[in-house]
Amino acid sequence: MSREKSEKEVRNVPITVRLNEEEHEKLKQCAAACGLSAAEFMRQLCKGNAPQPKPKTEFWELINKLYEVHDAFKKCVPYYPTAAEICKEIEDFILELQQKTTLPQRFSVEELTEQGAV
Repeated sequence: MSREKSEKEVRNVPITVRLNEEEHEKLKQCAAACGLSAAEFMRQLCKGNAPQPKPKTEFWELINKLYEVHDAFKKCVPYYPTAAEICKEIEDFILELQQKTTLPQRFSVEELTEQGAV
């Protein structure tokens, strides 16, 4: 099995961007807040993804509490079958929270490039 990268995956096009100190610090801060290198942060933007800052500890504590509530409702299902519906709602809520908080938000690179061409 070959471990060679496809042509699309090879990153061999260097770019140079001149920033002032304030812009450079802002780029480093934004990338660090998202847990990314400055290069990966910029690559994500080029792909139409706006990286999100890493959630604070309190967010993960909240998620853990929601899982505890979920587990408690799950134990009730044999005695109260409609508790299964509540479990499903909690699961959906946790998933939605995680997606909105941790996944990069999409934006249209095509729209931006079309606007720039005008």
